[in-house]
Amino acid sequence: MLKRIYSYFKDQQIVYLATSDKVQPRVRPVTLIHKNGRFFIITGARGGASSGKLLQIKENPRIEYYLTLENEDSNGFIRAEGEAKIVEDPILRAEIYDSVNWAKDYFKTVDHPDYFLLEIKHTSFKYRNPGEYEVLEQIV
Repeated sequence: MLKRIYSYFKDQQIVYLATSDKVQPRVRPVTLIHKNGRFFIITGARGGASSGKLLQIKENPRIEYYLTLENEDSNGFIRAEGEAKIVEDPILRAEIYDSVNWAKDYFKTVDHPDYFLLEIKHTSFKYRNPGEYEVLEQIV
């Protein structure tokens, strides 16, 4: 099942990321980057290290995101749970920055102080194939 779930991920796509702001959930659209079997999010454009998203992740790295799966007749979804970790490795930071054209619109260089790269380490997926009723769960 994991292979089927991974088949829905593109190089880049919008997902809805949930973090926790103490007792209040916070959800926002982000671009999920899938590269070499790993998952990343570029962030920091609105406040750098002081942005709400980064402060929430530093306090509680547990995240969930939602990806809608669409076809002509019906929808399905992938709900992924995991942890977000700030990437410190300068080579990986540069590799992702260089592979995402729009990153340069927000951060003029890979060394920009507001550029943060998050890596998502999945712990589980909930998946419903478009056109089906059953929700399947896959622990990673």
